Amino acid sequence: MHSVKLFAEYIRDGRLTFDRKITEPITYQDPCNVSRSGGLAEEARYIISHITEDFREMTPHGNDNYCCSGGGGAIPMGPPFRRRRMEAGKVKADQIKATGAKIVICPCHNCYDQVRDLGKEYDLGIKVMSFKEIFEEIMHIPEELKAKEEGAEEEGGEE
Repeated sequence: MHSVKLFAEYIRDGRLTFDRKITEPITYQDPCNVSRSGGLAEEARYIISHITEDFREMTPHGNDNYCCSGGGGAIPMGPPFRRRRMEAGKVKADQIKATGAKIVICPCHNCYDQVRDLGKEYDLGIKVMSFKEIFEEIMHIPEELKAKEEGAEEEGGEE
């Protein structure tokens, strides 16, 4: 099961809740393997509706979104193919820039690396994040599950 599907299920079940929403403008990179091939475009947007106040869709998006040009083995091919990835990814960079987003969510590691590289190459001023990284910042952790501060005594413990 892909993490996008699992996270959406956890939110629906109330197992994953959030203390706040991200206020910076966010857009979402629909990975070819997650959205088109995996059928999870709407599940991703369900998650996004719970974590941000300012979601900006790319045009086109979902199953019609442009490929980032980092998949299919392009990233692991290393430095000799970087220039080709950057040129092929310009359409993605332009698409991201048009949203005005400051954060791009990428649930695919190839997309994550490619969009991060595109951000640097085309000076997009973006931060690339996975859902997990965003959850780390905003998820609700019940008091009984929070880590104890170092040096704090355990209640009912030995003295």
